[in-house]
Amino acid sequence: MPNEASYIRRVTDFILDLIFPPKCIFCNTILSPGVELEICMECYDKIPFIQGKVCNTCSQPIDTPYGPEQCMDCRDAHHYFKQNISPCEYKGIIREAIVKFKFFGKKHYAKTLGQLMLKKIKQMTNLPTFDIIIYTPLHEKRLSERGFNQAKLLAEIISQELGCRLGENILLKVKETLPQSKLTRQQRQENIKNVFQISDKNIVQGMKVLLVDDVYTTGMTVNECSKLLKKAGAKEIFVVTAAIGKGTY
Repeated sequence: MPNEASYIRRVTDFILDLIFPPKCIFCNTILSPGVELEICMECYDKIPFIQGKVCNTCSQPIDTPYGPEQCMDCRDAHHYFKQNISPCEYKGIIREAIVKFKFFGKKHYAKTLGQLMLKKIKQMTNLPTFDIIIYTPLHEKRLSERGFNQAKLLAEIISQELGCRLGENILLKVKETLPQSKLTRQQRQENIKNVFQISDKNIVQGMKVLLVDDVYTTGMTVNECSKLLKKAGAKEIFVVTAAIGKGTY
């Protein structure tokens, strides 16, 4: 049975949908009121859902069906989080939607992307009950330019549905950096050194944390955030992202 906050949100959304019918975020087809996923059936079939064998740490697809349990990157790296969870590959219509979500002010896309993430979370059988949900931060200058933190919007959707506490402004980005997507692997490592801080080192002590971000590429950002959370006493950290880039290693 959904928690009270989730139930109220769904009723409110249904009433708003009657006044302003929802549209597919990909093709603008008008949908029925009350849909959780604002995606038409035709576009749903085009979503690059992750299928088959995946890395048991980052969830990147592994092409060799009888290959190792981890991708080459994860075998050679130390991770402070236990596992990343992603429903989709970062390509096709999902990539287009995330770009519009982040850079073209399509804030309402958070609802559908968040529901895709939730669907994947609920399919997992190895996940603990989380004590707190935290999101990756933006530097105040980038936040001012964009007007919102896309990871926070996704975290709000997931928090409401799971009935789990949302930890706001726990992680802080105290230095402005270059966009990670434009850098080499080595440059990315240098780019995120000492750029994050934790606002209250006692707030996550002994907790099982779900860390939310929009896209997993090399995983350096979420790993650096997880490192801080571990140092602050977090018991266990899982990461959830809307999509993971394939072949970015």
